[in-house]
Amino acid sequence: MATINKKDANAFCLRARRKVAAYARISMETDTLLHSLSAQVSHYSQMIQANPEWQYAGVYVDEGITGTSTTHRDEFKRLLMDCDAGKIDLILTKSISRFARDTVDCLNAVRHLKDIGIEVFFEREHISTFDGGGELLLTLLAAFAQAESESISANVSWAIRTKFQEGLQNGYKAPYGYYWNGKMYKIIPEQAEVVKSIFQRYLAGETAYSIAKSLTKSGIKGQNGKDFRDFTIKDILSNHDYTGTQLLQKNFMSNHVRKRNRGELPMYAVEEMFEPLISVDEYEQAQRIREKRANEIPPSEITRFSGLVKCGSCGCGISRRSHRRNKNWVCNNRERKGIAYCQTRPILEAELNNAVQSAFGEIDDLDFCKEVRKIVIFNDRVEFHYLQGKVMSIDRQYGGFKFRNGFSGKLFCGLCGTKCGRDTLRRKVDGNTVMVKSWSCSALRSVCPLKRIDEEEIRLASDTLLGKTDSEAFFAEKVQRADIFNDRIEFHFKGGEVKTWRRG
Repeated sequence: MATINKKDANAFCLRARRKVAAYARISMETDTLLHSLSAQVSHYSQMIQANPEWQYAGVYVDEGITGTSTTHRDEFKRLLMDCDAGKIDLILTKSISRFARDTVDCLNAVRHLKDIGIEVFFEREHISTFDGGGELLLTLLAAFAQAESESISANVSWAIRTKFQEGLQNGYKAPYGYYWNGKMYKIIPEQAEVVKSIFQRYLAGETAYSIAKSLTKSGIKGQNGKDFRDFTIKDILSNHDYTGTQLLQKNFMSNHVRKRNRGELPMYAVEEMFEPLISVDEYEQAQRIREKRANEIPPSEITRFSGLVKCGSCGCGISRRSHRRNKNWVCNNRERKGIAYCQTRPILEAELNNAVQSAFGEIDDLDFCKEVRKIVIFNDRVEFHYLQGKVMSIDRQYGGFKFRNGFSGKLFCGLCGTKCGRDTLRRKVDGNTVMVKSWSCSALRSVCPLKRIDEEEIRLASDTLLGKTDSEAFFAEKVQRADIFNDRIEFHFKGGEVKTWRRG
């Protein structure tokens, strides 16, 4: 007689496969030769997909980036963001030095990942962050890796500075107007004429912006085929190499940050490195004009932020503008070419000051300039980049300022495609009159039947779909547009994803 055993239904459930990703970093030319990007991606892809208990979650690779800091490692940052989003359970990486050579960065990342239940496995050291003694060994090895990196960096700096003392340059990247023929710098005739024209026009009184605009309109391109911008014109005007004498050690590295040499280290002048395009007298005249124009800026227009604020979207400078009684900081590219070229929204100076207060507390202008290398503005945050390489991020405050709204310019009628406008309405609530912000199609009601929608519902939809409280700033950065229908709102993200909110 057959024997029948009762089994729990859960016993037949398949164990969920672990979501596994890999991280690789290529920072040196020898790495690129021996372990190419495609080879590493292929290696990890095959390893993960060959394991039936693993689910492939991607390979993240930073190419040509130093491991001494996580500041500019975009793929590393994306890896951590995907871990926070629950997309990864296990990270494979070749070694501790490939993951991070800064002990603090390495341990902070590993501890954060461990806290949210994500394991990191280092192949060369055969260490798992889930092992009992793994963190102690990891601390020691990461410290050794950091010391090795700092030693290499010091040796490289010494070698470069020794070359400068001997009149030898570090690399052969030619300025606009020249090319390196393997032995010396040679003139590119058509570019040389542009350089000469830039100096002549500037000495005649024309501004850098006007020159750049004229060259772009004429179809003349700068280096790498890009349009001329006012700052590229200024770079050309300030480049001493066009006199035929090259200055060595104009910049130097300090704590992995590139700095302009303002007397901290000696500079070396090497004559006849270039065939001159301008005379020394023309160069010096241009510098005097630049200095005079800089001094003509009224003291009231110079603030702690002057020269520091950059656009996070296009990289252009951000300038101070007066609007009614407010002071705004506006991306120069957006102001001159329009929103199609840059979508970074202007920021009030009051909001910038609040961000400084949040990041630094009470700090005077002198100390602020000693701390901060640049300020980068995004739609959802303000980033303070310290001189030592650290970056601090402060969320933008749309709701905290009158007339500032993260939804502006992104809400469209789903029925006719017209942009939606914002109104203030009086409404009776529990017998009291209150002011309510609402959005409606800008087309005539006789043309478009879209129902008006309260801003609070849009805010609720944004908070719910984006998974964040007070998501207005996040909406401004991540959402390309939102189409409003009578029964729903469709959020179209910049990456192509679409999410839908059902209207009540």
